[in-house]
Parts: sequence; structure tokens; C-alpha cells
Amino acid sequence: MNIKQSETRIIKRSQINLNPYNPKKHSDKAISDQKKNIQKVGYLGGITWNEITGNLIDGHRRLMALDSHYKYDGSNDYELKVEVVHFDPKTEKEQMTYMAIGNTKADLQMIANYYPEINLSDIGVSDNILLGIEDFIIPDIAPIETIDIIEKKQPETKEQIKAKKEKFKENDIQKYEDMSAYLTLSFSSFENFVAFCDMFGYDPYKDKIIKGEEFVSKLEE
Repeated sequence: MNIKQSETRIIKRSQINLNPYNPKKHSDKAISDQKKNIQKVGYLGGITWNEITGNLIDGHRRLMALDSHYKYDGSNDYELKVEVVHFDPKTEKEQMTYMAIGNTKADLQMIANYYPEINLSDIGVSDNILLGIEDFIIPDIAPIETIDIIEKKQPETKEQIKAKKEKFKENDIQKYEDMSAYLTLSFSSFENFVAFCDMFGYDPYKDKIIKGEEFVSKLEE
């Protein structure tokens, strides 16, 4: 049996409605990061549009980033590529929900393996994801033999050489401890995340990284 596929089509921006039932919430920073990514590599598609209702099913952040780039206000139309589907309202809501919560969680360990080869600062990922990736990266500690070779060039005592080695180790340990002094909270739904932020006075769209000491002080109030 052949799998039904969507139709790829170029349409006008004015034909698309931002879906009022979209469960994904995008901060201004997330949209700005997405725009930087699009401006860097181009718009790669991935927007799903329901021709029956005119609503988006997936791709709100990409569309809002394009709107920001083109300064779209409803009068200055532009064209973009979309995947066209024909869903009734019930199926539309079901598929929009699946795309919001049914995505596979990224393997941060895998990304950490090639992290030094890429630049994540401007491709539209949140700060907490960056921290999560860096948590898998162990700082390189130079072999003791390398230090020995360097030290042999200097007329220093064994005690001085030993002290330098210990200082080198302490610096790397401190660097690793500083990098790892955080944790990531995960919520089963955006609503639970918002409830947590409301409980402790955080902005769910802006406060992506909070100080542990600050959070503890709120618990003690």
C-alpha cells in the first residue's frame, strides 16, 4: 500500500492563518534565533498548511521568523513553499498536537560528539539545550608527558614542576565543575511548565536560565 503524501506548493503568505489552537509557544528570542538561521542558510521548508481551513499545522516559528525578515504587515505579501494537506478541523487539531508533543527527543550525547565542528550560537536552539549538550563534554586534560617536556626547558626544581602540575589539574577540574554546576528541569506539558513559573514568579517566555541560589531563596520565603 502506498503512503499518502502531502503536496508541495508555493503560495502567498496572505493565504496562511496562524493557528489559534497552536499549543507551541515561541518566545521573541526563539523567533529571532530562527530568523538568524534562515538568513544564514535560507528557508528550508517544513511548513505544513491545511488548505481547507487556511490554518498552519506546523511551522509557526519559521513563518513568524519569515514575517520578521520581510516585515510582513498584511499588505506586503511574499511567497513561500508549504506542504499542503486537506484535513477536517478534528484531524487538524490531532496532527498539530502530535507535532507539538510527539517529536523525538534529541540525543545530546550524539550532538556532543561533533559539537566542536559546528556553531550552535545562531541556529535557533535555546540556551538550556546548549547547556545540556555541554554537560556531555569533558574538558581535555593535557598528558603529564607534555608538561614534562615543557618543564625540561626550564631550570626549575622538582618541587616547582610538581606544583605546576597540580595547579594545571586544579584549573581543569575547576573548569569542569563550573561548566557542570547546573541541572535541567523537564515538564510533561507546557501547561505544567507555565504553572511552575507562575508558582515561583518566573516568566515562561524569558526566564530560561535561573540561578539555583535565587530559586532556593524563593523556596525559603
